[in-house]
Amino acid sequence: MSSSSGKSFIKGTVWAIADNFFRQLVTLSVFVVLARILDPEVFGLLSFALVFVNIFVAVINDGIVTAIIRKAEPTETDYNTAFWLCIGCSVPAFLFLISTAGFFEDLTDSKGLAIVMRATSLIILTTGLSSIHEVWLRRRMDFRTIAIRSSISVSLGGAIGVILALQGFGVYSVLAQQLTTAICQLCLLWFTTSWRPGMKVSKESLKEIVNFSKFIALSNLSNAANQNSDIFFVTYYLGPVATGIYTTGKRISSTLNTVISSALLRVSMPAFAKLQNDDAGLAKMYLHATTLTAMVTAPVFIGIAVLSEDITILVLGEKWIKAVPVMQVVTVIGFLTSIGYYNQSVMVAKNKPQWQTRLTLLYAISNVVSFIIFTRFGLLATALAFAGRALILYPVSAWCALKLTGIKWQKYLKAILPPLGSSFVMAYVLFNVATLLAGNLLIVRLVVLIGLGALIYGILMYLLMPSSYRKYMIDIFYSKVLKHQKAYN
Repeated sequence: MSSSSGKSFIKGTVWAIADNFFRQLVTLSVFVVLARILDPEVFGLLSFALVFVNIFVAVINDGIVTAIIRKAEPTETDYNTAFWLCIGCSVPAFLFLISTAGFFEDLTDSKGLAIVMRATSLIILTTGLSSIHEVWLRRRMDFRTIAIRSSISVSLGGAIGVILALQGFGVYSVLAQQLTTAICQLCLLWFTTSWRPGMKVSKESLKEIVNFSKFIALSNLSNAANQNSDIFFVTYYLGPVATGIYTTGKRISSTLNTVISSALLRVSMPAFAKLQNDDAGLAKMYLHATTLTAMVTAPVFIGIAVLSEDITILVLGEKWIKAVPVMQVVTVIGFLTSIGYYNQSVMVAKNKPQWQTRLTLLYAISNVVSFIIFTRFGLLATALAFAGRALILYPVSAWCALKLTGIKWQKYLKAILPPLGSSFVMAYVLFNVATLLAGNLLIVRLVVLIGLGALIYGILMYLLMPSSYRKYMIDIFYSKVLKHQKAYN
């Protein structure tokens, strides 16, 4: 890799991660404001409608996009063919949602769902019109343009949504937020990208794109079903109000994992790929990455689970208190999701993507079966089914990675059990101390508990972590101290 291309890669990665972090931060902040103004039913209707939008976008656009990105040198004909293929697939999907919106409203007995589905279906069209333009920028590592466009769009959409919500527009405020963001992204992307689609296409390019993207589409369909089937069944069995409460309970965990996954997958996939022919090196890096990630994410997710009631009341208000049990259950499983991204990266690096596809199919099928059985019994039963399935099937994902790296189970468990055990000890102490501080001001109680949790976890991890990591942390500490001393002198 040349010096200039290396700098472009690093710069692009920084902008891509910053884009994802800022977008999630703004989206979560806007959600917090809207959650204090709007009723749970509004978020339930929107969440159900976006299930179908996300599925169509993942299946149609993502497969075509990946088919172009992975090519060594896409031609102008490839870009044109991919663009018109996106349009050709997006229009029927858009028309399908427009025509079936009334059916789904009757099926779920959710008044107002049809208009929400028809409005959000426009996102499929805007995505189809902008996907290949974004690919053109990504191929040139121009993540700065993408980040700026994304930041402006989500900020403008969020501002309009909040203003309309304050004026009493209800569900129309969240629709305005979604559509403003989507249309603004489309306009800015076309304005800032010099590439324009032409009419020169080829059957050869079309055939190649379709043959490759069909496998990506199948995997994405499984992932989409795995991630969104609970929302469908909660709405079907329990109604849109319950869906709004349920999705709110999952919100913090899903946002954290979205930010984490963006960073981990961007870094781990190319890093693991470079070691795909070095089994010892790959095993060492996989175990090292898993250990460090577990040290960071285990206390965060488990701590949020313990403090979820206080966090919900402080951030969202008393009306969302029913979301607490869902948050408690789902957030604990977020730890497994965070370290599970490395399993996926290992399978890709070792040229076993079919293993990942089979896993996503297994996850999707088991999720659907679990929700059909348990969702009718309430939100807590749904959350427990979601978490139980993840807990039972995680060893399958880990086994695939361990099989490909040659790492023994004992060594893997030795890497993740210290942070996990320390986090549960921390959680036990915080739970009891929280009871003693029940009469104190909410913000004071949270500050004390977070500080205490960090102290307990830090002490336990220092005692339990492998000696090599302890020495590494001490070296970092003393290097920082010496640096500040030199600067002071």
